[in-house]
Amino acid sequence: GMSWSSSDASPSKLITGSWDHSLKVWDIERADCILALNGSRVVTAISRSFNSDVVATAHPDCAVRLWDMRTNGVGDKQSSQISDRTLRQSHKSWVSDVKWSPTDPFVMATTGHDGTLKVWDIRSSLPLHTVRAVSKKGEKALCLAFGDGIIYSGGSDCVVKQFACKI
Repeated sequence: GMSWSSSDASPSKLITGSWDHSLKVWDIERADCILALNGSRVVTAISRSFNSDVVATAHPDCAVRLWDMRTNGVGDKQSSQISDRTLRQSHKSWVSDVKWSPTDPFVMATTGHDGTLKVWDIRSSLPLHTVRAVSKKGEKALCLAFGDGIIYSGGSDCVVKQFACKI
């Protein structure tokens, strides 16, 4: 996955997550990797908080991890070990998507192959809400998006559902 970093006035930095277990910050103007954070699991989805460089990632080991992209390395190519916090595993299968709330810097949502959509407050290690995001058992929740007071979720059942949220 990828997400623009908006810590600068211009959107010249792109954050990517990869199957090589890394998160990288790219300077688009220089076409160069300026920071690499190495984790222990494949990154399946990525989302950056709207007001900081805290990034949430989803993983096939049922975990959601938070990364502090302000971690500094040494030299021109900055690299450091992961500066993360893992939220308690709540999904029962692969976490397929993660998105930050567009209005609350502490709230995000995730979907998973267990068919659920979860809403999290990052100040807690447990989800605030869990709802069934697909119609049949065995179907997978694959993606999500925040709308105005609504979270949308799509899954392998080919249905987009909407859930009211007061966040």
